[in-house]
Amino acid sequence: MIRLIAFDMDGTVLNDEKKILKETKEALEQAARAGIEIVPATGRPFCGISDEIYQLEGVQYVLTTNGAGIYERDSKTCLYEDAIPLSAYLPMLAEVEAYDVMADTFLKGGALMTKRKRDLLPRMRLTKEIRDYILSSRQVVESQVDYLRERGEDVEKLTINFAYDEDGHRIDYDAVWEVLKKYPDVNAVSGGMKNIEVTKKGVSKASGLLYLGKKLGIAPEEMMVFGDSGNDLDMIKMAGIGVAMANAEPEVLKAADFVTRSNNENGVGGFLASADY
Repeated sequence: MIRLIAFDMDGTVLNDEKKILKETKEALEQAARAGIEIVPATGRPFCGISDEIYQLEGVQYVLTTNGAGIYERDSKTCLYEDAIPLSAYLPMLAEVEAYDVMADTFLKGGALMTKRKRDLLPRMRLTKEIRDYILSSRQVVESQVDYLRERGEDVEKLTINFAYDEDGHRIDYDAVWEVLKKYPDVNAVSGGMKNIEVTKKGVSKASGLLYLGKKLGIAPEEMMVFGDSGNDLDMIKMAGIGVAMANAEPEVLKAADFVTRSNNENGVGGFLASADY
């Protein structure tokens, strides 16, 4: 019996216009009324949670920053954090920021952007909705390294977004991966916007759900999860039922127990409507 349904946001429960389709919303709320925990599981920081999630009835907990932070949705209280130590994070951030990339820091439910990197946004292949989300969720600072050193708090996640050259290639993508290989105490995965997302080693959406499941008395085999990107892979493998969207990355499609329709075609809602859970 399924007792918890977790779902990625971007590319999964949200369509390309960053909306939850009516049919998807109804299916999730029906599951919640049946006593099933419905849990958004996103790479976003808590401050970037979509209004669509706040309008979804039955959500008590939100797994953010790929499992590094879990929050009570309505009280905005952080229940759990597993962050990268600041002393290890700052050298990595400095190296990554030396490249022509936008490296944004997520901590304590918020997000930081370096001021001079904001000019990269027009060179990124982002939809208006994603660009608006980034601009609305980031606190802009002159130097993230200086700001973080003064603030003195550990970091939930680093998100690295890339500009594109005239041939359609992500600038400095391979070079950044080489930098990250030098830091074995972090976990780097591909995200839903063709970016790279970095958390503490061992931290993933799977680890976050395992923590929440233990808190609620729900075993992994009693979980159903939906996802589309590399940051969903661990939870797809961990859960009793792992469902990939039709628009998912190849490795996610391969790992999933089932494949449903795309995020634009009520994939989550359609699967739930036909599933015997």
